[in-house]
Amino acid sequence: MSKQLVFIDDSGDPGFKKGASSSTFVLAAALFIDPKVATIVNKEISDYRKSLGWKDSHEFKFRTTAKSIKLEFLRIVNRYNFDIYAIYVDKAKYPNMFKLADNDKLYNWSTKELLAIIPLEDAAVRMDGKYTKQYKLRVKTYIRRELNSGENKKVTDFDTSDSRRDNLIQLADIIVGSINRSFQKDKTDSDEYINIIREKIVELKSLDLM
Repeated sequence: MSKQLVFIDDSGDPGFKKGASSSTFVLAAALFIDPKVATIVNKEISDYRKSLGWKDSHEFKFRTTAKSIKLEFLRIVNRYNFDIYAIYVDKAKYPNMFKLADNDKLYNWSTKELLAIIPLEDAAVRMDGKYTKQYKLRVKTYIRRELNSGENKKVTDFDTSDSRRDNLIQLADIIVGSINRSFQKDKTDSDEYINIIREKIVELKSLDLM
């Protein structure tokens, strides 16, 4: 069996600082069962970048990329076979947690829960390289303890990746941004992005912090 490929990114922030933190925190993964499909999608993203006249280093990012370009990006990748899994936290449900200061705890917990809902089997997992070395170490420890116990190793390769050089981390960025935007009902485009990829979302799970 070919190695599965998983690309993970987040949107919003894991903080609970009143008046400063985002209203939601989302962590999402794009799962490719067939690595050949990932290779094709990678090339499609590169070709789309070239068609825009962008340099190779120009990132597709939900926060900064124009709406029309994001929508076309999603239409292009939506033609290919991959699955989406996501975890989200609606912070409004937890008003008493606004004094929480340890953001890493929510990152760590969200990652555990996300990996737990993905049907992993001999998977290579990549996360955006912005995460700290300590966070990366904690995720590796969790994978070794919880996912790779016994003879069955679910994750055989884990690392972070520089989004500037990784089209599929950029894919995860656009996906997770689309999901997060769907929670922002005050935005006129709240459902436009997620509607394109909705059928690819296998699970979108609310994380219960209580």
